[in-house]
Amino acid sequence: MKIITVALAALLATCVAAQAQRASSRQPSRVYIFGEYDYYNDTANNSQSGGGGGLGWNMNHYLGFQGGAQYLTKSGISLTNIYAEAKLSWPITNDFSVYASLGGAYAEAAATITVATLPTPTKVNISQSATGYRAGLGAEYWLGNHWGLRTAWHRQNAGGVADDISVGITFRF
Repeated sequence: MKIITVALAALLATCVAAQAQRASSRQPSRVYIFGEYDYYNDTANNSQSGGGGGLGWNMNHYLGFQGGAQYLTKSGISLTNIYAEAKLSWPITNDFSVYASLGGAYAEAAATITVATLPTPTKVNISQSATGYRAGLGAEYWLGNHWGLRTAWHRQNAGGVADDISVGITFRF
């Protein structure tokens, strides 16, 4: 019985030491790409959903930069959003961190409407673009060295105040 207990204790100690060595030797990659599902809701309670993607670079565990683009649509109105932001991260564990971000955005909304004219209806394209700030909070959980999950909330004021909630997947090189 003592031999089995000692063998199990040695096996457990070896596993813990190997895990600690793996965690300390793992250097997170600095460059990553991400894809996400986005849900927008503005102050007039108009909502749109769509997707986006982007590219990021972490200078270290705490400071990074990311940028991306989103395309959202609903009822014939499309919104294209391009942004760049600085990201300040707080690592909670080796695999989980929360972050705050601040940057700028460019948004362009477009729609095609039909005007009742005689003898045939006329289609009119309308578009508007604006720039503004973008600020948010988010969290990232890394499933391994390369793949991770992310979620974020952003408040943006580019042509009107809107909240963006996103969930997505990340790949580190």
